[in-house]
Amino acid sequence: MVPRQAVTLEMARSAATASDDRVERFGGRLGWFVSVPFERRTYLNLAYLLLAFPLGLAYFVFVTIGVSLGLGLTIVLVGIPILAFTLAVGLALAGFERWLTAAMLDVEIEPRTDLSGERRRDQFVSLVTDRKTWSSLLYLPAKFVVGLAGFVVATTGLSTGLSMLVLPLYYDRPGLYVGLVPDRAPEISQTLYLGWNYLLVGFDAVFTFGHWKITTLPRAVAAAGVGLLLLLVTLHVLNAFARVSGWFARVMLEDGYDPFAVVRRSL
Repeated sequence: MVPRQAVTLEMARSAATASDDRVERFGGRLGWFVSVPFERRTYLNLAYLLLAFPLGLAYFVFVTIGVSLGLGLTIVLVGIPILAFTLAVGLALAGFERWLTAAMLDVEIEPRTDLSGERRRDQFVSLVTDRKTWSSLLYLPAKFVVGLAGFVVATTGLSTGLSMLVLPLYYDRPGLYVGLVPDRAPEISQTLYLGWNYLLVGFDAVFTFGHWKITTLPRAVAAAGVGLLLLLVTLHVLNAFARVSGWFARVMLEDGYDPFAVVRRSL
Protein backbone atom coordinates (compact mmCIF):
# COMPACT_ATOMS: atom_id res chain seq x y z
CA MET A 1 0.00 0.00 0.00
CA VAL A 2 1.38 3.41 -1.00
CA PRO A 3 1.54 5.91 1.84
CA ARG A 4 -0.79 8.91 1.58
CA GLN A 5 2.15 11.29 1.96
CA ALA A 6 3.89 9.77 -1.07
CA VAL A 7 0.70 10.07 -3.16
CA THR A 8 0.31 13.71 -2.15
CA LEU A 9 3.95 14.43 -3.02
CA GLU A 10 3.57 12.77 -6.44
CA MET A 11 0.41 14.79 -7.16
CA ALA A 12 2.23 17.99 -6.22
CA ARG A 13 5.10 17.10 -8.56
CA SER A 14 2.66 16.36 -11.40
CA ALA A 15 0.89 19.66 -10.83
CA ALA A 16 4.20 21.53 -10.78
CA THR A 17 5.31 19.82 -13.99
CA ALA A 18 2.01 20.68 -15.71
CA SER A 19 2.33 24.27 -14.53
CA ASP A 20 5.89 24.48 -15.88
CA ASP A 21 4.73 23.09 -19.23
CA ARG A 22 1.98 25.71 -19.45
CA VAL A 23 4.43 28.47 -18.60
CA GLU A 24 6.87 27.16 -21.20
CA ARG A 25 4.15 27.01 -23.87
CA PHE A 26 2.97 30.49 -22.97
CA GLY A 27 6.54 31.78 -23.11
CA GLY A 28 7.03 30.15 -26.50
CA ARG A 29 3.87 31.71 -27.90
CA LEU A 30 4.72 35.07 -26.42
CA GLY A 31 8.22 34.89 -27.88
CA TRP A 32 6.79 33.95 -31.28
CA PHE A 33 4.38 36.89 -31.12
CA VAL A 34 6.94 39.48 -29.98
CA SER A 35 9.84 38.37 -32.21
CA VAL A 36 8.04 38.99 -35.51
CA PRO A 37 9.77 42.38 -36.17
CA PHE A 38 13.19 40.71 -35.89
CA GLU A 39 12.58 37.96 -38.44
CA ARG A 40 13.92 38.22 -42.00
CA ARG A 41 10.85 36.40 -43.31
CA THR A 42 8.61 39.22 -42.10
CA TYR A 43 10.28 41.82 -44.30
CA LEU A 44 10.43 39.51 -47.32
CA ASN A 45 6.69 38.98 -46.96
CA LEU A 46 6.13 42.71 -46.57
CA ALA A 47 8.22 43.49 -49.65
CA TYR A 48 6.32 40.88 -51.67
CA LEU A 49 2.94 42.34 -50.68
CA LEU A 50 4.02 45.92 -51.38
CA LEU A 51 5.37 44.91 -54.80
CA ALA A 52 2.14 43.08 -55.59
CA PHE A 53 0.20 46.35 -55.85
CA PRO A 54 2.14 48.06 -58.68
CA LEU A 55 2.81 44.76 -60.44
CA GLY A 56 -0.84 43.72 -60.18
CA LEU A 57 -1.95 47.09 -61.51
CA ALA A 58 0.37 46.77 -64.51
CA TYR A 59 -0.80 43.19 -65.16
CA PHE A 60 -4.45 44.23 -64.92
CA VAL A 61 -4.01 47.05 -67.43
CA PHE A 62 -2.03 44.87 -69.85
CA VAL A 63 -4.43 41.90 -69.80
CA THR A 64 -7.64 43.93 -69.99
CA ILE A 65 -6.37 46.12 -72.83
CA GLY A 66 -4.87 43.19 -74.74
CA VAL A 67 -7.94 40.96 -74.43
CA SER A 68 -10.52 43.68 -75.10
CA LEU A 69 -8.58 45.08 -78.05
CA GLY A 70 -7.93 41.62 -79.48
CA LEU A 71 -11.56 40.52 -79.19
CA GLY A 72 -12.79 43.81 -80.63
CA LEU A 73 -10.56 43.52 -83.70
CA THR A 74 -11.02 39.79 -84.26
CA ILE A 75 -13.67 40.48 -86.88
CA VAL A 76 -11.04 42.07 -89.15
CA LEU A 77 -8.44 39.39 -88.24
CA VAL A 78 -6.13 41.97 -86.68
CA GLY A 79 -7.23 40.90 -83.23
CA ILE A 80 -5.89 37.36 -83.56
CA PRO A 81 -2.20 38.39 -83.49
CA ILE A 82 -3.00 40.76 -80.62
CA LEU A 83 -4.58 37.93 -78.64
CA ALA A 84 -1.64 35.64 -79.41
CA PHE A 85 0.80 38.35 -78.28
CA THR A 86 -1.21 38.94 -75.10
CA LEU A 87 -1.20 35.20 -74.35
CA ALA A 88 2.54 34.83 -74.96
CA VAL A 89 3.51 37.84 -72.85
CA GLY A 90 1.00 36.83 -70.17
CA LEU A 91 2.55 33.38 -69.85
CA ALA A 92 6.00 34.95 -69.59
CA LEU A 93 4.74 37.29 -66.85
CA ALA A 94 3.22 34.31 -65.05
CA GLY A 95 6.65 32.66 -65.23
CA PHE A 96 8.17 35.75 -63.67
CA GLU A 97 5.58 35.49 -60.89
CA ARG A 98 6.62 31.90 -60.24
CA TRP A 99 10.22 33.00 -59.85
CA LEU A 100 9.27 35.98 -57.66
CA THR A 101 7.08 33.86 -55.38
CA ALA A 102 9.84 31.27 -54.97
CA ALA A 103 12.48 33.92 -54.28
CA MET A 104 10.52 36.03 -51.78
CA LEU A 105 8.01 33.64 -50.22
CA ASP A 106 10.04 30.43 -50.52
CA VAL A 107 7.12 28.74 -52.30
CA GLU A 108 8.28 26.51 -55.12
CA ILE A 109 5.85 26.33 -58.05
CA GLU A 110 6.64 23.72 -60.66
CA PRO A 111 6.03 24.90 -64.25
CA ARG A 112 5.38 23.03 -67.46
CA THR A 113 8.17 23.40 -69.99
CA ASP A 114 7.03 21.20 -72.87
CA LEU A 115 3.91 21.00 -75.03
CA SER A 116 2.11 17.92 -76.30
CA GLY A 117 2.41 17.10 -79.98
CA GLU A 118 5.20 17.11 -82.54
CA ARG A 119 3.87 19.71 -84.94
CA ARG A 120 3.56 23.40 -84.14
CA ARG A 121 -0.17 23.28 -84.69
CA ASP A 122 -0.66 20.42 -82.23
CA GLN A 123 1.47 22.18 -79.64
CA PHE A 124 -0.53 25.38 -80.03
CA VAL A 125 -3.81 23.48 -79.64
CA SER A 126 -2.40 21.79 -76.54
CA LEU A 127 -1.45 25.18 -75.13
CA VAL A 128 -4.77 26.94 -75.69
CA THR A 129 -6.86 23.99 -74.47
CA ASP A 130 -4.94 23.54 -71.23
CA ARG A 131 -6.89 25.04 -68.32
CA LYS A 132 -3.63 25.90 -66.56
CA THR A 133 -2.84 28.29 -69.40
CA TRP A 134 -5.96 30.31 -68.63
CA SER A 135 -5.58 30.07 -64.87
CA SER A 136 -2.06 31.50 -65.26
CA LEU A 137 -3.41 34.32 -67.40
CA LEU A 138 -6.26 34.95 -64.96
CA TYR A 139 -3.81 35.13 -62.06
CA LEU A 140 -2.27 38.32 -63.47
CA PRO A 141 -5.29 40.65 -63.08
CA ALA A 142 -6.30 38.80 -59.90
CA LYS A 143 -2.99 39.81 -58.35
CA PHE A 144 -4.14 43.43 -58.52
CA VAL A 145 -6.87 42.62 -55.96
CA VAL A 146 -4.38 40.76 -53.76
CA GLY A 147 -1.87 43.59 -54.01
CA LEU A 148 -4.46 46.26 -53.25
CA ALA A 149 -5.65 44.43 -50.14
CA GLY A 150 -2.10 43.88 -48.89
CA PHE A 151 -1.14 47.50 -49.62
CA VAL A 152 -4.13 48.86 -47.66
CA VAL A 153 -3.47 46.63 -44.65
CA ALA A 154 0.26 47.40 -44.64
CA THR A 155 0.05 51.15 -45.04
CA THR A 156 -2.90 51.63 -42.68
CA GLY A 157 -1.76 49.30 -39.90
CA LEU A 158 1.96 50.13 -39.98
CA SER A 159 1.58 53.90 -40.33
CA THR A 160 -0.99 54.08 -37.53
CA GLY A 161 1.05 51.83 -35.25
CA LEU A 162 4.28 53.75 -35.85
CA SER A 163 2.63 57.14 -35.27
CA MET A 164 1.20 55.89 -31.97
CA LEU A 165 4.48 54.24 -30.95
CA VAL A 166 6.44 57.50 -31.15
CA LEU A 167 3.62 59.56 -29.62
CA PRO A 168 5.53 60.20 -26.34
CA LEU A 169 8.10 62.17 -28.35
CA TYR A 170 5.68 64.79 -29.67
CA TYR A 171 2.37 64.51 -27.75
CA ASP A 172 2.80 67.97 -26.14
CA ARG A 173 3.40 69.92 -29.34
CA PRO A 174 0.51 72.30 -30.09
CA GLY A 175 -1.39 72.02 -33.34
CA LEU A 176 -0.17 68.49 -34.07
CA TYR A 177 -2.66 65.74 -34.85
CA VAL A 178 -2.28 62.04 -35.52
CA GLY A 179 -4.69 60.29 -37.85
CA LEU A 180 -7.88 61.51 -39.51
CA VAL A 181 -9.37 64.55 -37.79
CA PRO A 182 -12.84 65.32 -39.26
CA ASP A 183 -15.03 68.31 -38.46
CA ARG A 184 -17.38 66.05 -36.50
CA ALA A 185 -17.12 62.65 -34.92
CA PRO A 186 -17.75 59.83 -37.44
CA GLU A 187 -21.06 58.00 -37.13
CA ILE A 188 -22.33 54.62 -38.31
CA SER A 189 -26.08 54.39 -38.77
CA GLN A 190 -27.91 51.05 -38.98
CA THR A 191 -31.53 51.16 -40.12
CA LEU A 192 -34.02 48.31 -40.42
CA TYR A 193 -37.64 48.69 -41.58
CA LEU A 194 -40.19 45.87 -41.84
CA GLY A 195 -43.67 46.12 -43.30
CA TRP A 196 -46.44 44.43 -41.29
CA ASN A 197 -49.98 44.75 -42.61
CA TYR A 198 -50.49 48.51 -42.80
CA LEU A 199 -47.73 49.32 -40.36
CA LEU A 200 -44.08 50.11 -41.01
CA VAL A 201 -41.96 48.98 -38.08
CA GLY A 202 -38.47 50.41 -37.97
CA PHE A 203 -35.31 50.33 -35.89
CA ASP A 204 -32.53 52.92 -35.97
CA ALA A 205 -29.15 52.55 -34.29
CA VAL A 206 -26.49 55.25 -34.48
CA PHE A 207 -22.95 54.63 -33.22
CA THR A 208 -20.75 57.69 -32.72
CA PHE A 209 -16.98 57.37 -32.50
CA GLY A 210 -15.20 59.97 -30.46
CA HIS A 211 -11.50 60.69 -30.13
CA TRP A 212 -8.88 60.22 -27.49
CA LYS A 213 -7.04 63.42 -26.66
CA ILE A 214 -3.48 62.87 -25.45
CA THR A 215 -2.36 65.62 -23.09
CA THR A 216 -0.19 63.82 -20.52
CA LEU A 217 2.87 61.59 -20.68
CA PRO A 218 1.13 58.54 -19.08
CA ARG A 219 -1.57 58.68 -21.76
CA ALA A 220 1.08 59.02 -24.44
CA VAL A 221 2.93 55.98 -23.07
CA ALA A 222 -0.33 54.02 -22.97
CA ALA A 223 -1.03 55.00 -26.58
CA ALA A 224 2.50 53.93 -27.51
CA GLY A 225 1.79 50.51 -25.97
CA VAL A 226 -1.36 50.24 -28.07
CA GLY A 227 0.67 51.26 -31.12
CA LEU A 228 3.28 48.57 -30.42
CA LEU A 229 0.54 45.95 -30.11
CA LEU A 230 -1.02 47.18 -33.35
CA LEU A 231 2.33 46.91 -35.12
CA LEU A 232 2.87 43.33 -33.95
CA VAL A 233 -0.66 42.29 -34.90
CA THR A 234 -0.33 43.97 -38.31
CA LEU A 235 2.94 42.17 -39.05
CA HIS A 236 1.41 38.82 -38.11
CA VAL A 237 -1.62 39.56 -40.29
CA LEU A 238 0.67 40.45 -43.20
CA ASN A 239 2.65 37.23 -42.71
CA ALA A 240 -0.57 35.24 -42.81
CA PHE A 241 -1.72 37.16 -45.88
CA ALA A 242 1.60 36.43 -47.59
CA ARG A 243 1.16 32.71 -46.89
CA VAL A 244 -2.32 32.83 -48.41
CA SER A 245 -0.90 34.71 -51.41
CA GLY A 246 1.73 32.02 -51.90
CA TRP A 247 -0.91 29.31 -51.72
CA PHE A 248 -3.06 31.18 -54.26
CA ALA A 249 -0.10 31.58 -56.61
CA ARG A 250 0.66 27.85 -56.39
CA VAL A 251 -2.96 26.88 -57.12
CA MET A 252 -3.19 29.20 -60.13
CA LEU A 253 0.31 28.87 -61.61
CA GLU A 254 1.48 25.33 -60.93
CA ASP A 255 1.83 23.09 -64.03
CA GLY A 256 1.21 26.03 -66.35
CA TYR A 257 3.41 26.42 -69.43
CA ASP A 258 6.31 28.74 -68.64
CA PRO A 259 8.35 30.19 -71.53
CA PHE A 260 10.35 32.08 -68.92
CA ALA A 261 11.57 28.76 -67.48
CA VAL A 262 12.30 27.40 -70.97
CA VAL A 263 14.57 30.38 -71.71
CA ARG A 264 16.31 30.05 -68.33
CA ARG A 265 17.05 26.37 -68.92
CA SER A 266 18.47 27.06 -72.36
CA LEU A 267 20.92 29.65 -71.04
